[in-house]
Amino acid sequence: MKKRKLQIILITLTFLSLLALIIIQVSWIVKAANIQEKQFSYSVKMAMKQIVQDISKDQSICQEVAECIGSGGTTSCYKNMNSEVEWTKVDSIVRCALNYYNIKIDYEFDIVDTRKDSDFNVCKKTYFSNNLESVLLQNGIELKIRFPKKSEFIAAQISTMFVTSIILIALIAFSFLMILKYFKREQALYKSTRDFINNITHEFKTPLTNIALANSMLSKNDKIKKDQKLHQYAEIIKIEHHKLKNRVEGLLDIARIENRNENHCETINICNFITCTVNSYQVQIQELKGQITYEQLSKKCTIKANQEDFQIVISNLIDNAIKYCEREPKVVIRSYDTNNYIFIEVEDNGIGIKQEHLIQIFEKYFRVPTGDLHNVKGFGIGLSTVKAIIESFNGEIRVQSKPGKGTKFIIKLPYCNDESYET
Repeated sequence: MKKRKLQIILITLTFLSLLALIIIQVSWIVKAANIQEKQFSYSVKMAMKQIVQDISKDQSICQEVAECIGSGGTTSCYKNMNSEVEWTKVDSIVRCALNYYNIKIDYEFDIVDTRKDSDFNVCKKTYFSNNLESVLLQNGIELKIRFPKKSEFIAAQISTMFVTSIILIALIAFSFLMILKYFKREQALYKSTRDFINNITHEFKTPLTNIALANSMLSKNDKIKKDQKLHQYAEIIKIEHHKLKNRVEGLLDIARIENRNENHCETINICNFITCTVNSYQVQIQELKGQITYEQLSKKCTIKANQEDFQIVISNLIDNAIKYCEREPKVVIRSYDTNNYIFIEVEDNGIGIKQEHLIQIFEKYFRVPTGDLHNVKGFGIGLSTVKAIIESFNGEIRVQSKPGKGTKFIIKLPYCNDESYET
């Protein structure tokens, strides 16, 4: 369930990040458009100052404009200027000034008397204007220029940024969708593979039960008992059956832990629990000429946990301590409490684990490479199961190890102050 929630959180965060990226890109494009418009306005104003200066230098143009404006009810030189040549000269001055400031788009211009042109005052925001009072020595005479395709010009200035942003956003969105698609496919494949393995494991239980039953019947047979070789074969079958049964039960435990939706916990006394577990391993340890001890240093012993799962944790760590030891195994389990937490340490004198592998040992299916240290066969799922169980109890697990000296697993679990619990 935790992994599922984490996956949903990661997908949501990725989607929100993509959405934020799109919003930021759009914001940048809008800001770039605003900057381009301000730059355009500044360039036009500078060009119009240049135009006014150039017109003031040409007396024939000034005279023609003054006569045009001064003739009765005329408000526009474009419509009423007598000399087409002079108007062409004004157009040439405007074009040169605009080109100088790199404003190469279609334009419309006129010289108007704003005192008489009411339309100009209404539509003033659509024009750029500059007063010609200093040139013509008359108030209200202005040069106005309009750019019908100003919006297209500004859009063209930011088109490269806009197109690049759209392409990048599209690529990121496409990549996200493809990752999501393959993630769902991998998830479905993992689920089907897991179900397949679980089904096969369940199918093994019946044959294993039959093998155990048949071997038990054979072992009780007098002929088998008297024949040393047959009796030895029966013992081999019994041992191998026990190994295979443990493997199958381990896989079933993992399937049960992964598939359950809720963790049914109860208050348990870990001190008594560990003591019983240690006692159950005494015979096995003694056969290997080793020793296993439990040091109870904690006054607090109760935690909230699933008893069956906690048994898997302790048994798995003890089994590993025995398996990965090339001499007489010495396993020390100790418990102590600090503040509101109970700590459990499982320490051995085994072959140890190299530093570069410590961060990976809790990963599912990971085994320390054969040829380095661990040469005992296994599925590589024991410690990942231990970690999952401990986390389901709201606890933590970490490991310390030195090659050739041994390994120590440290479990941290929250203390449960249940006064109604009887030890």
